[in-house]
Amino acid sequence: MENTDNVFINDPDAFGLRLAMLRENKSISARELSLSIGQNKNYINAIETGKNYPSMSSFFYICEYMGITPKDFFDIGCKNPLPIEDFIDILKQLSPVQAQHVYQIVLDIVSKA
Repeated sequence: MENTDNVFINDPDAFGLRLAMLRENKSISARELSLSIGQNKNYINAIETGKNYPSMSSFFYICEYMGITPKDFFDIGCKNPLPIEDFIDILKQLSPVQAQHVYQIVLDIVSKA
């Protein structure tokens, strides 16, 4: 995990900005997310604009709906969290040669980012 110097403590807007980025990366509207977790249609907008923070249970519902873990949420070095466990399970099914190819492709992609 990237050293953030507690960006979520030092920047009061960081939580809302992170939520907006993750939500938009998954093509989920603020309204859809709000209603899906049982809140009013403007709930997520209020969080993203810094007017409100979610309760702990709402935060867990938000993460669950978006298919991420709370750890993924706070890892600002990860722009688009994927279900790592699912990816690892797929990698385990590959032959050693196939796994090496995937590894090289990922290295190539990361080096060009």
